[in-house]
Amino acid sequence: MLEPEPPPRLSQHDNMESSDQSTSLNVSIWLTSKEAADWFAWLSESDPNAISTLKKLRDSLTAEQTQALLRQIELRRRGIKKFSRAEQMFFTRIGYEQSTDEAIAAYKAEKFPSSQPLADLCCGIGGDLIALAQRGPTTAVDASEEHLCFAAANVSTYGAKLADTQCCLAEEVSLEAFAAWHIDPDRRSDNRRTIQLDNFSPSLAQLETMLRRNRNAALKLAPASSLPSEWEAEGECEWITHHRECKQLVVWLGELAIQPGARRATRLDNNGQAASYVGVPRPPSPATEIAASLFDPDPSLVAAGMVDTLAAELGLARVSAQSHYLTGPSNVDHPLLSKFEVLNIEKIDTKRLKKAVRKADWGTLELKQRGLELKLEALLVQLKSRRPNTGTIIFTPTVDGNRALFCRRTG
Repeated sequence: MLEPEPPPRLSQHDNMESSDQSTSLNVSIWLTSKEAADWFAWLSESDPNAISTLKKLRDSLTAEQTQALLRQIELRRRGIKKFSRAEQMFFTRIGYEQSTDEAIAAYKAEKFPSSQPLADLCCGIGGDLIALAQRGPTTAVDASEEHLCFAAANVSTYGAKLADTQCCLAEEVSLEAFAAWHIDPDRRSDNRRTIQLDNFSPSLAQLETMLRRNRNAALKLAPASSLPSEWEAEGECEWITHHRECKQLVVWLGELAIQPGARRATRLDNNGQAASYVGVPRPPSPATEIAASLFDPDPSLVAAGMVDTLAAELGLARVSAQSHYLTGPSNVDHPLLSKFEVLNIEKIDTKRLKKAVRKADWGTLELKQRGLELKLEALLVQLKSRRPNTGTIIFTPTVDGNRALFCRRTG
């Protein structure tokens, strides 16, 4: 009779790594406990950098618990930029950086079927998960137990509950059980951002397999991601801007695609209200001269490649092939275009610009550029004056060369 083989021996490194992960999870679970909540309340009325505060923490808690508390306080301060309830939430550094902010998550969740089973894969600390869980019974999936622990607590902070949690790889989930699913694949490769889908986790091939099991999906990707032609043809690609920055590209597939084959550029305002434009890219038609008004396209329009589509619809044109600024009549208005009245046009020369700023009686300046790589901060110092009025200088290539456009913001 053969004797059973002995179990494989763990190396010292394996033992240490396993121990570190266990300690980290235990501390994460403790952070979400009532005991930790009492410490957070005490710290809210104390100076976390004071020697007396640190001494009390170290005398009462383990080093890992002390570090975790102080780290959470710092992350919660950062989290206010994304979440209205950040002061009660739990974050990891990477989880916070990759999380969808509250306004975008709420907007996206509205496109999912209500009161039906949903799944959020690679959920992280729960940016999208929070909104989905308020939409219907949602399962949270992540390979990190720490993230799942924090995600469940964050969902609870917003008064919702999860249907289930699964600690596993996204590609291992049985997607057939859900009405629709959302995924934020890991976009880091060797600690660097990547826009190549083959370097995502799950990989492109794995995502394709998952889509064959359930096509009703929303894929959150980097705005500059290069997409398979099938996704663009069958799905609806949406670029979303918030706070004047294009934050993400969402590929809506299956029943979640409202207009398959189209591109959507969406801007969320400070109240979370959305303004969208839907179309397909078209070639540019550069202008021959700068007209009465200049228009700055929302970053979502630029990322979606639809600046010229909207321009043609509104009777506008680019100021040059190298710039996304548009020009045209002053009676044009659109929620995805910032509007300026053109007052003066100058060559980009510091002495000429200083003279023009003084003549305009401008002291507070807004400097903008597209198609150029000027050092605007240094230029702002050079042009600074003590005049009473405010103005905008836009630097851009034009059909006549690189120019500085003195403008007044009108919309």
